[in-house]
Amino acid sequence: MKKLLCILLALTLCPLYALAADSAKYTATSKISGPIYAEMDTESKTVGRVNPNASVSVYALYPDWALVGAGGKTGYVPRRYLNAGKAIDAAATPPWGVEFYHYVGVVGANGVTIHTAPAADSEALIVLGEGARITLIDLADGWGRLSYYRQYGYVNTNELKELLPVCTDAASGTGLAPIAAFTSYYVVGSDDEVVRGKEINIGINCFFMNGDVLEAGETLDYDNYFGPYSRSKGYVNGPVLLDNGWGKGPGGGVCQVSSTLYNVLLQLPGISILQRSSHGPSGISYLPLDMDAAVGNQDKGINMVVRNDYDFDLRFEAQAQDGALYIAIYKVME
Repeated sequence: MKKLLCILLALTLCPLYALAADSAKYTATSKISGPIYAEMDTESKTVGRVNPNASVSVYALYPDWALVGAGGKTGYVPRRYLNAGKAIDAAATPPWGVEFYHYVGVVGANGVTIHTAPAADSEALIVLGEGARITLIDLADGWGRLSYYRQYGYVNTNELKELLPVCTDAASGTGLAPIAAFTSYYVVGSDDEVVRGKEINIGINCFFMNGDVLEAGETLDYDNYFGPYSRSKGYVNGPVLLDNGWGKGPGGGVCQVSSTLYNVLLQLPGISILQRSSHGPSGISYLPLDMDAAVGNQDKGINMVVRNDYDFDLRFEAQAQDGALYIAIYKVME
């Protein structure tokens, strides 16, 4: 019965970002003065303007844009224009920026292509091999929608050998379906030493995370648990954020694993985020704005610390393959 409930929830719940703009979901303030556009394109017609520190009604959020109302005008602004907003009805609306993923797809024998639109002749964003796992927001006409860097991507579900529901009601989890999941994407096969180092470090961090259990009431300190990111544990030099910009250092790239996990945890109301830092005002490009979680420098408070407030244990599943970094959380059954 519980498994059936999870499937029914996955089929019926509609994610926030897919809703029509019928009423405001959030209130926010603008960081800057900037134009409101008629379309999600800075080359489109301007229909109004937001002013610094002015209140803005937000009708919908997208990976890099927001549909807003300000000064009697409605249109689109880049998300970087806005400070993080608050839900008008917190009981019915996810926290600012949180996207719920309702399906996990397992790539079939012939691979899968993520496209820019739900059409086979649209631009290809990335090709994944058999066994890679992706998370989908929703389904329509045989296509699954996902977040790829700061845009939406689409996959033909016929190219998936499995399509599994996510049980969004954590208390009804059975241990057979994840209660939350998220996939981010990264570059593979590069000849660049730093980029290649990131690929290696992501895989190592996933190896240590996969199968781990966070017990009820337990706190996870990311750096203390998964660090140090040293060569003795298999880590190599990868991209790290320094005071003067990007450089290279041991374990560089593990922030994508912590950030992917952060996006999983945000979907679970029974998880408390005790500490989290972004990679600066713009966040990181492989995720929507300010949806990242930097780790690796506890001296400067750059770490992620979370607590499991559920009355049951949680198990992590982590996989890095072909540029798809997948993390899911399961309820541990007694």
